[in-house]
Amino acid sequence: MNKSESEILADVYEKVRDLSKFYLSSLSDIDIDKRIEADGIKFNSAYWIAAHLVWTEHSLILNGVAGDDMNIDWLNDYAYGCDPDKIKNKPPIEEVLKTMDEVHEKAVSVIRNHTDEQLDEDNLFGESFSGSKSKRNLIIHAIRHEPMHIGQLSWILKYGGFTFA
Repeated sequence: MNKSESEILADVYEKVRDLSKFYLSSLSDIDIDKRIEADGIKFNSAYWIAAHLVWTEHSLILNGVAGDDMNIDWLNDYAYGCDPDKIKNKPPIEEVLKTMDEVHEKAVSVIRNHTDEQLDEDNLFGESFSGSKSKRNLIIHAIRHEPMHIGQLSWILKYGGFTFA
C-alpha cells in the first residue's frame, strides 16, 4: 500500500514522539525542575522542555497549519524565548504530559488529513521555514525540532543518574 506524504509525515512524527515519551517516562527518577548550569549557562529543566514541546506542537501544527487553538492557559509561559525563571502558570507535570498527548493526537490527525495540495499551501503564519512558507515545511520543522529537545532530556536524565540500558 502506498502511503500519502501526509501519512508518512504523521508516521515519522509518531516515531519521534515515541522517543520523547521514552525519556519523559523516566522523569519521576530526577528533579524535573533542576536547571543544570555549566560555564555560567543555565539550561532548561526537564519540566520546561516537556511543556515547551506542548507549546511547539500546538503553535506550529494546530495554529500554523490548522488554524486551531485548544486555549491552554499555561502554554505561552513555555514559548520560544520565554524565561524559565519567570513562569507564571506551572501546572503539575501530569497535566503537562496529559495535554502533550491530547495536542499530539490532534496534531497528528491534522497532518494525516492533509492532501499534497494542502501541504503546498502557505502556513497560516505566513513565515518561511527552511526557505518555504508551505505547511509541509512547517510540519517538517516541528518534526525536526523535537529531537533537539530529546537530546537535552537525555543529558538531563544522564546528569540525574539515569542509566540507559
